[in-house]
Amino acid sequence: MDHFGSVTAHDAHDLASELNASHDLTHTMIRVWRALHAQPELSNQEFLTTALLETELAAAGVESRRIGATGIVADLPGDPNGGTVALRADLDALPISEETTLTFRSQVPGVMHACGHDAHAAMLLGALLTAQQMPDRPGTIRAIFQPAEEAEPLGARAVIAGGHLKDVRAALALHVDPQLPPGRIALRGGVMMASSDVFRITVTGRSSHAGWPQLGADAIAASAALIHQAQATLSRRIDPRIPVALNFGRIHGGAAYNVIADHVLIEGVIRTLNETTRSQVRELLGEVVTSTCQAFGARGELTVAIGEPTLVNDTYLAGLLRRAGEAVLGREGVCDMEQPTMSGEDFAFYGLHVPVAMAWIGVGGREQADSAERYPLHHPLFSLDESAIPLGAAVLLRAGLAVLQDCHRRT
Repeated sequence: MDHFGSVTAHDAHDLASELNASHDLTHTMIRVWRALHAQPELSNQEFLTTALLETELAAAGVESRRIGATGIVADLPGDPNGGTVALRADLDALPISEETTLTFRSQVPGVMHACGHDAHAAMLLGALLTAQQMPDRPGTIRAIFQPAEEAEPLGARAVIAGGHLKDVRAALALHVDPQLPPGRIALRGGVMMASSDVFRITVTGRSSHAGWPQLGADAIAASAALIHQAQATLSRRIDPRIPVALNFGRIHGGAAYNVIADHVLIEGVIRTLNETTRSQVRELLGEVVTSTCQAFGARGELTVAIGEPTLVNDTYLAGLLRRAGEAVLGREGVCDMEQPTMSGEDFAFYGLHVPVAMAWIGVGGREQADSAERYPLHHPLFSLDESAIPLGAAVLLRAGLAVLQDCHRRT
Protein backbone atom coordinates (compact mmCIF):
# COMPACT_ATOMS: atom_id res chain seq x y z
CA MET A 1 0.00 0.00 0.00
CA ASP A 2 1.29 3.44 -0.92
CA HIS A 3 1.70 5.48 2.25
CA PHE A 4 2.36 9.19 2.45
CA GLY A 5 5.62 10.60 3.66
CA SER A 6 6.16 13.70 5.76
CA VAL A 7 5.39 17.04 4.11
CA THR A 8 5.38 20.66 5.06
CA ALA A 9 2.26 22.54 6.12
CA HIS A 10 -0.54 23.21 3.65
CA ASP A 11 0.28 25.72 0.91
CA ALA A 12 0.11 29.28 2.16
CA HIS A 13 -2.49 30.51 -0.33
CA ASP A 14 -5.83 31.06 1.33
CA LEU A 15 -8.62 28.75 0.22
CA ALA A 16 -11.21 30.36 2.43
CA SER A 17 -13.19 31.79 -0.47
CA GLU A 18 -13.51 28.34 -2.02
CA LEU A 19 -14.11 26.43 1.20
CA ASN A 20 -16.64 28.75 2.82
CA ALA A 21 -19.74 27.85 0.86
CA SER A 22 -21.78 30.68 -0.57
CA HIS A 23 -25.31 31.30 0.59
CA ASP A 24 -26.65 29.74 -2.61
CA LEU A 25 -24.53 26.62 -2.25
CA THR A 26 -25.45 26.21 1.41
CA HIS A 27 -29.08 26.50 0.40
CA THR A 28 -28.52 23.80 -2.23
CA MET A 29 -26.96 21.42 0.29
CA ILE A 30 -29.79 21.88 2.79
CA ARG A 31 -32.42 21.55 0.07
CA VAL A 32 -30.89 18.30 -1.20
CA TRP A 33 -30.53 16.91 2.32
CA ARG A 34 -34.16 17.58 3.13
CA ALA A 35 -35.33 16.09 -0.16
CA LEU A 36 -33.30 12.94 0.43
CA HIS A 37 -34.52 12.71 4.00
CA ALA A 38 -38.14 12.83 2.89
CA GLN A 39 -37.67 10.06 0.31
CA PRO A 40 -35.34 7.49 1.92
CA GLU A 41 -34.48 4.30 0.07
CA LEU A 42 -33.08 1.00 1.31
CA SER A 43 -29.76 -0.52 0.27
CA ASN A 44 -29.38 -1.11 -3.47
CA GLN A 45 -32.75 0.57 -4.06
CA GLU A 46 -31.51 4.18 -4.14
CA PHE A 47 -33.06 4.96 -7.54
CA LEU A 48 -34.72 8.29 -6.67
CA THR A 49 -31.69 9.28 -4.61
CA THR A 50 -29.34 8.64 -7.51
CA ALA A 51 -31.63 10.45 -9.96
CA LEU A 52 -31.85 13.53 -7.74
CA LEU A 53 -28.06 13.72 -7.37
CA GLU A 54 -27.56 13.20 -11.10
CA THR A 55 -29.93 16.09 -11.75
CA GLU A 56 -28.00 18.37 -9.39
CA LEU A 57 -24.67 17.41 -10.95
CA ALA A 58 -25.92 17.82 -14.50
CA ALA A 59 -27.36 21.24 -13.69
CA ALA A 60 -23.91 22.27 -12.48
CA GLY A 61 -22.25 20.86 -15.59
CA VAL A 62 -20.57 17.94 -13.80
CA GLU A 63 -20.47 14.66 -15.68
CA SER A 64 -21.13 11.45 -13.76
CA ARG A 65 -21.33 7.71 -14.23
CA ARG A 66 -23.20 4.99 -12.39
CA ILE A 67 -22.00 2.43 -9.88
CA GLY A 68 -24.10 -0.44 -11.11
CA ALA A 69 -27.84 0.36 -10.90
CA THR A 70 -27.55 2.97 -8.16
CA GLY A 71 -24.80 5.26 -6.94
CA ILE A 72 -22.64 7.75 -8.80
CA VAL A 73 -19.00 8.54 -9.49
CA ALA A 74 -18.10 12.04 -10.65
CA ASP A 75 -14.61 13.37 -11.45
CA LEU A 76 -13.37 16.96 -11.42
CA PRO A 77 -10.09 16.87 -13.35
CA GLY A 78 -7.10 18.85 -12.16
CA ASP A 79 -3.33 18.96 -12.40
CA PRO A 80 -2.25 15.44 -13.44
CA ASN A 81 0.79 15.71 -11.17
CA GLY A 82 -1.52 15.79 -8.17
CA GLY A 83 -3.05 12.39 -8.79
CA THR A 84 -6.60 11.55 -7.72
CA VAL A 85 -8.25 11.70 -4.30
CA ALA A 86 -11.59 10.02 -3.65
CA LEU A 87 -14.20 11.62 -1.40
CA ARG A 88 -16.95 9.19 -0.45
CA ALA A 89 -20.51 9.42 0.86
CA ASP A 90 -23.10 6.66 1.29
CA LEU A 91 -26.74 6.93 0.22
CA ASP A 92 -28.95 4.24 1.74
CA ALA A 93 -31.49 4.42 4.56
CA LEU A 94 -32.69 1.92 7.16
CA PRO A 95 -35.87 -0.15 7.69
CA ILE A 96 -36.98 2.08 10.59
CA SER A 97 -40.22 4.03 10.98
CA GLU A 98 -39.42 7.69 11.58
CA GLU A 99 -41.01 9.28 14.66
CA THR A 100 -39.69 12.83 14.38
CA THR A 101 -41.96 15.81 13.77
CA LEU A 102 -39.79 17.30 11.04
CA THR A 103 -41.76 18.91 8.23
CA PHE A 104 -39.58 16.92 5.79
CA ARG A 105 -39.72 13.62 7.72
CA SER A 106 -39.80 10.36 5.79
CA GLN A 107 -42.71 9.93 3.41
CA VAL A 108 -41.87 6.24 2.93
CA PRO A 109 -43.53 3.96 5.50
CA GLY A 110 -41.03 1.90 7.45
CA VAL A 111 -37.94 3.53 5.92
CA MET A 112 -35.85 6.30 7.48
CA HIS A 113 -32.51 8.06 7.12
CA ALA A 114 -31.60 7.20 10.70
CA CYS A 115 -27.86 7.05 10.08
CA GLY A 116 -27.32 10.39 8.37
CA HIS A 117 -26.39 9.13 4.92
CA ASP A 118 -28.62 11.82 3.44
CA ALA A 119 -26.39 14.41 5.13
CA HIS A 120 -23.26 12.63 3.90
CA ALA A 121 -24.53 12.91 0.33
CA ALA A 122 -25.34 16.61 0.77
CA MET A 123 -21.87 17.29 2.23
CA LEU A 124 -20.13 15.54 -0.66
CA LEU A 125 -22.27 17.36 -3.20
CA GLY A 126 -21.36 20.66 -1.57
CA ALA A 127 -17.66 19.79 -1.53
CA LEU A 128 -17.76 18.83 -5.21
CA LEU A 129 -19.65 21.92 -6.34
CA THR A 130 -17.34 24.12 -4.30
CA ALA A 131 -14.30 22.50 -5.92
CA GLN A 132 -15.86 23.05 -9.33
CA GLN A 133 -15.63 26.80 -8.74
CA MET A 134 -11.87 26.62 -8.17
CA PRO A 135 -9.94 27.81 -11.23
CA ASP A 136 -6.91 25.59 -10.50
CA ARG A 137 -7.30 22.24 -8.80
CA PRO A 138 -4.05 20.58 -7.62
CA GLY A 139 -5.29 17.19 -8.85
CA THR A 140 -8.43 15.23 -9.67
CA ILE A 141 -11.24 15.04 -7.13
CA ARG A 142 -13.37 11.91 -7.45
CA ALA A 143 -16.73 12.01 -5.67
CA ILE A 144 -18.14 8.57 -4.90
CA PHE A 145 -21.83 8.58 -3.95
CA GLN A 146 -21.93 4.97 -2.80
CA PRO A 147 -25.05 2.83 -2.45
CA ALA A 148 -25.69 0.09 0.11
CA GLU A 149 -23.53 0.71 3.15
CA GLU A 150 -26.09 -0.84 5.49
CA ALA A 151 -26.84 -4.21 3.90
CA GLU A 152 -25.45 -6.80 1.54
CA PRO A 153 -24.54 -6.74 -1.23
CA LEU A 154 -22.46 -3.89 0.15
CA GLY A 155 -21.82 -0.95 -2.12
CA ALA A 156 -18.11 -0.76 -1.31
CA ARG A 157 -17.67 -4.12 -3.03
CA ALA A 158 -19.29 -2.68 -6.18
CA VAL A 159 -17.05 0.40 -6.06
CA ILE A 160 -13.95 -1.77 -5.94
CA ALA A 161 -15.18 -4.30 -8.50
CA GLY A 162 -16.07 -1.46 -10.86
CA GLY A 163 -12.51 -0.13 -10.79
CA HIS A 164 -13.53 3.18 -9.24
CA LEU A 165 -10.47 3.19 -6.96
CA LYS A 166 -8.10 2.73 -9.86
CA ASP A 167 -5.31 5.35 -9.74
CA VAL A 168 -6.77 6.80 -6.51
CA ARG A 169 -4.03 7.86 -4.11
CA ALA A 170 -6.24 8.10 -1.03
CA ALA A 171 -9.89 8.07 0.04
CA LEU A 172 -11.59 10.26 2.67
CA ALA A 173 -15.01 10.18 4.30
CA LEU A 174 -17.02 11.66 7.17
CA HIS A 175 -19.75 10.09 9.29
CA VAL A 176 -22.25 12.07 11.34
CA ASP A 177 -22.19 11.71 15.13
CA PRO A 178 -25.18 13.00 17.14
CA GLN A 179 -23.18 12.79 20.35
CA LEU A 180 -20.86 15.56 19.14
CA PRO A 181 -22.08 19.14 18.75
CA PRO A 182 -21.87 20.88 15.37
CA GLY A 183 -18.43 22.35 14.76
CA ARG A 184 -16.56 19.30 16.07
CA ILE A 185 -14.94 16.28 14.47
CA ALA A 186 -13.36 13.25 16.16
CA LEU A 187 -10.85 10.82 14.74
CA ARG A 188 -7.73 8.77 15.40
CA GLY A 189 -4.94 7.17 13.41
CA GLY A 190 -4.91 3.37 13.26
CA VAL A 191 -7.93 1.23 14.04
CA MET A 192 -11.03 3.44 13.84
CA MET A 193 -14.00 1.07 13.65
CA ALA A 194 -14.73 -2.61 14.10
CA SER A 195 -15.22 -5.45 11.66
CA SER A 196 -18.81 -6.61 11.26
CA ASP A 197 -19.98 -10.16 10.52
CA VAL A 198 -23.64 -11.16 10.41
CA PHE A 199 -24.55 -14.62 11.69
CA ARG A 200 -27.60 -16.82 11.44
CA ILE A 201 -28.32 -19.77 13.72
CA THR A 202 -31.02 -22.31 12.93
CA VAL A 203 -32.08 -24.55 15.80
CA THR A 204 -34.05 -27.62 14.80
CA GLY A 205 -35.85 -29.60 17.49
CA ARG A 206 -38.88 -31.85 17.60
CA SER A 207 -42.45 -30.71 18.24
CA SER A 208 -44.66 -32.16 20.96
CA HIS A 209 -47.48 -31.26 23.35
CA ALA A 210 -46.47 -28.74 26.03
CA GLY A 211 -47.69 -31.18 28.68
CA TRP A 212 -45.27 -33.86 27.46
CA PRO A 213 -42.04 -31.96 26.77
CA GLN A 214 -40.00 -35.14 27.20
CA LEU A 215 -41.39 -36.36 23.88
CA GLY A 216 -40.01 -33.38 21.98
CA ALA A 217 -36.81 -31.42 21.62
CA ASP A 218 -37.47 -27.82 22.62
CA ALA A 219 -35.85 -25.48 20.12
CA ILE A 220 -36.77 -22.40 22.14
CA ALA A 221 -35.21 -23.73 25.36
CA ALA A 222 -32.09 -24.70 23.42
CA SER A 223 -31.93 -21.23 21.86
CA ALA A 224 -32.25 -19.47 25.20
CA ALA A 225 -29.48 -21.62 26.63
CA LEU A 226 -27.11 -21.07 23.71
CA ILE A 227 -27.59 -17.29 23.84
CA HIS A 228 -26.65 -17.28 27.51
CA GLN A 229 -23.82 -19.76 26.98
CA ALA A 230 -22.34 -17.82 24.09
CA GLN A 231 -21.95 -14.67 26.19
CA ALA A 232 -20.52 -16.64 29.10
CA THR A 233 -18.10 -18.54 26.89
CA LEU A 234 -16.71 -15.41 25.25
CA SER A 235 -16.18 -13.79 28.66
CA ARG A 236 -14.05 -16.77 29.72
CA ARG A 237 -12.29 -17.70 26.45
CA ILE A 238 -11.44 -14.28 25.00
CA ASP A 239 -8.82 -12.05 26.64
CA PRO A 240 -10.93 -9.50 28.57
CA ARG A 241 -8.61 -6.73 27.41
CA ILE A 242 -9.72 -7.30 23.81
CA PRO A 243 -13.03 -5.67 22.79
CA VAL A 244 -15.71 -7.99 21.40
CA ALA A 245 -19.37 -7.20 20.76
CA LEU A 246 -21.69 -10.15 20.18
CA ASN A 247 -25.28 -9.13 19.61
CA PHE A 248 -28.34 -11.36 19.20
CA GLY A 249 -30.68 -9.02 17.38
CA ARG A 250 -33.51 -11.16 16.09
CA ILE A 251 -35.20 -14.37 17.29
CA HIS A 252 -38.16 -16.06 15.68
CA GLY A 253 -39.67 -19.39 16.64
CA GLY A 254 -42.71 -21.26 17.85
CA ALA A 255 -46.23 -21.56 16.51
CA ALA A 256 -48.44 -21.75 19.61
CA TYR A 257 -48.14 -21.23 23.37
CA ASN A 258 -48.93 -24.87 24.16
CA VAL A 259 -46.69 -26.54 21.59
CA ILE A 260 -43.01 -27.38 21.99
CA ALA A 261 -41.30 -25.41 19.22
CA ASP A 262 -39.38 -27.42 16.66
CA HIS A 263 -37.65 -24.56 14.88
CA VAL A 264 -36.01 -21.25 15.87
CA LEU A 265 -34.13 -18.71 13.76
CA ILE A 266 -31.62 -16.43 15.47
CA GLU A 267 -29.74 -13.59 13.76
CA GLY A 268 -27.11 -11.23 15.07
CA VAL A 269 -23.78 -9.55 14.51
CA ILE A 270 -20.17 -9.95 15.66
CA ARG A 271 -17.91 -6.91 16.05
CA THR A 272 -14.16 -7.16 16.70
CA LEU A 273 -11.06 -5.01 16.25
CA ASN A 274 -8.59 -7.54 14.83
CA GLU A 275 -8.66 -10.54 12.52
CA THR A 276 -7.38 -13.03 15.11
CA THR A 277 -10.23 -12.28 17.50
CA ARG A 278 -12.67 -12.20 14.61
CA SER A 279 -11.83 -15.79 13.68
CA GLN A 280 -11.77 -16.91 17.30
CA VAL A 281 -15.26 -15.59 18.02
CA ARG A 282 -16.71 -17.38 15.00
CA GLU A 283 -15.08 -20.63 16.09
CA LEU A 284 -16.27 -20.34 19.69
CA LEU A 285 -19.82 -19.45 18.66
CA GLY A 286 -19.91 -22.53 16.45
CA GLU A 287 -18.80 -24.72 19.36
CA VAL A 288 -21.51 -23.28 21.61
CA VAL A 289 -24.25 -23.75 19.02
CA THR A 290 -23.35 -27.39 18.43
CA SER A 291 -22.81 -28.48 22.03
CA THR A 292 -25.74 -26.59 23.59
CA CYS A 293 -28.26 -27.79 21.04
CA GLN A 294 -27.07 -31.36 21.44
CA ALA A 295 -27.69 -31.12 25.19
CA PHE A 296 -31.37 -30.43 24.43
CA GLY A 297 -31.65 -33.16 21.83
CA ALA A 298 -31.81 -30.53 19.09
CA ARG A 299 -29.57 -29.65 16.18
CA GLY A 300 -27.93 -26.29 15.63
CA GLU A 301 -26.39 -24.83 12.50
CA LEU A 302 -24.35 -21.62 12.33
CA THR A 303 -23.67 -19.65 9.17
CA VAL A 304 -21.61 -16.44 9.18
CA ALA A 305 -21.64 -13.85 6.40
CA ILE A 306 -18.24 -12.18 6.47
CA GLY A 307 -18.86 -8.45 6.26
CA GLU A 308 -16.80 -5.31 6.66
CA PRO A 309 -13.20 -5.59 7.82
CA THR A 310 -11.78 -3.36 10.52
CA LEU A 311 -11.54 0.26 9.39
CA VAL A 312 -7.93 1.36 9.80
CA ASN A 313 -7.15 5.04 9.32
CA ASP A 314 -3.83 5.68 7.63
CA THR A 315 -1.92 7.60 10.30
CA TYR A 316 -0.53 10.30 8.03
CA LEU A 317 -3.80 10.71 6.13
CA ALA A 318 -5.64 11.04 9.44
CA GLY A 319 -3.22 13.85 10.26
CA LEU A 320 -4.16 15.68 7.08
CA LEU A 321 -7.84 15.24 7.93
CA ARG A 322 -7.19 16.53 11.44
CA ARG A 323 -5.42 19.63 10.14
CA ALA A 324 -8.26 20.24 7.69
CA GLY A 325 -10.66 20.12 10.62
CA GLU A 326 -8.55 22.59 12.55
CA ALA A 327 -8.44 24.95 9.58
CA VAL A 328 -12.22 24.95 9.24
CA LEU A 329 -13.34 24.49 12.86
CA GLY A 330 -10.38 25.73 14.91
CA ARG A 331 -8.11 23.62 17.11
CA GLU A 332 -10.84 23.23 19.70
CA GLY A 333 -13.06 21.71 17.03
CA VAL A 334 -10.97 18.55 16.65
CA CYS A 335 -11.15 15.75 19.21
CA ASP A 336 -8.63 12.90 19.39
CA MET A 337 -10.29 9.55 20.02
CA GLU A 338 -8.51 7.44 22.61
CA GLN A 339 -10.27 4.24 21.54
CA PRO A 340 -11.91 3.02 18.34
CA THR A 341 -15.65 2.49 18.21
CA MET A 342 -17.43 -0.84 17.71
CA SER A 343 -19.43 0.54 14.80
CA GLY A 344 -18.89 -1.12 11.46
CA GLU A 345 -18.30 0.67 8.13
CA ASP A 346 -17.98 -0.73 4.62
CA PHE A 347 -15.63 2.18 3.85
CA ALA A 348 -13.14 -0.23 5.46
CA PHE A 349 -13.06 -2.18 2.19
CA TYR A 350 -11.54 0.87 0.50
CA GLY A 351 -8.70 0.63 3.02
CA LEU A 352 -7.71 -2.77 1.66
CA HIS A 353 -6.78 -1.06 -1.62
CA VAL A 354 -5.79 2.55 -0.87
CA PRO A 355 -4.90 4.60 2.22
CA VAL A 356 -8.07 5.87 3.90
CA ALA A 357 -9.19 8.13 6.72
CA MET A 358 -12.63 8.75 8.17
CA ALA A 359 -13.74 11.13 10.92
CA TRP A 360 -16.89 11.51 12.96
CA ILE A 361 -18.50 14.92 12.45
CA GLY A 362 -20.77 16.43 15.10
CA VAL A 363 -24.36 17.02 14.11
CA GLY A 364 -25.63 17.72 17.61
CA GLY A 365 -28.82 15.69 17.53
CA ARG A 366 -31.64 18.18 17.09
CA GLU A 367 -33.08 18.68 20.58
CA GLN A 368 -36.71 17.76 21.08
CA ALA A 369 -39.09 20.37 22.49
CA ASP A 370 -39.44 18.55 25.80
CA SER A 371 -36.02 16.95 26.05
CA ALA A 372 -32.35 17.76 25.61
CA GLU A 373 -31.62 14.09 24.82
CA ARG A 374 -29.57 13.49 21.72
CA TYR A 375 -31.00 10.45 20.02
CA PRO A 376 -28.37 8.02 18.71
CA LEU A 377 -27.87 6.70 15.21
CA HIS A 378 -30.46 4.11 14.12
CA HIS A 379 -33.07 5.58 16.45
CA PRO A 380 -36.54 6.52 15.10
CA LEU A 381 -36.17 10.00 16.64
CA PHE A 382 -32.68 10.65 15.29
CA SER A 383 -32.25 14.02 13.61
CA LEU A 384 -29.38 16.39 13.05
CA ASP A 385 -28.43 20.05 13.12
CA GLU A 386 -28.26 21.12 9.48
CA SER A 387 -25.61 23.75 10.25
CA ALA A 388 -23.11 20.87 10.30
CA ILE A 389 -23.64 20.10 6.59
CA PRO A 390 -21.65 23.00 5.05
CA LEU A 391 -19.00 22.52 7.73
CA GLY A 392 -18.64 18.89 6.71
CA ALA A 393 -18.35 19.87 3.06
CA ALA A 394 -15.57 22.34 3.90
CA VAL A 395 -13.61 19.83 6.02
CA LEU A 396 -13.92 17.10 3.41
CA LEU A 397 -12.81 19.34 0.56
CA ARG A 398 -9.92 20.95 2.43
CA ALA A 399 -8.61 17.49 3.41
CA GLY A 400 -8.92 16.31 -0.18
CA LEU A 401 -7.01 19.32 -1.46
CA ALA A 402 -4.28 18.71 1.12
CA VAL A 403 -3.86 15.17 -0.21
CA LEU A 404 -3.56 16.45 -3.77
CA GLN A 405 -1.09 19.17 -2.77
CA ASP A 406 1.00 16.52 -1.03
CA CYS A 407 0.98 14.24 -4.08
CA HIS A 408 1.84 17.19 -6.32
CA ARG A 409 4.87 18.16 -4.22
CA ARG A 410 6.26 14.63 -4.25
CA THR A 411 6.03 14.06 -8.03
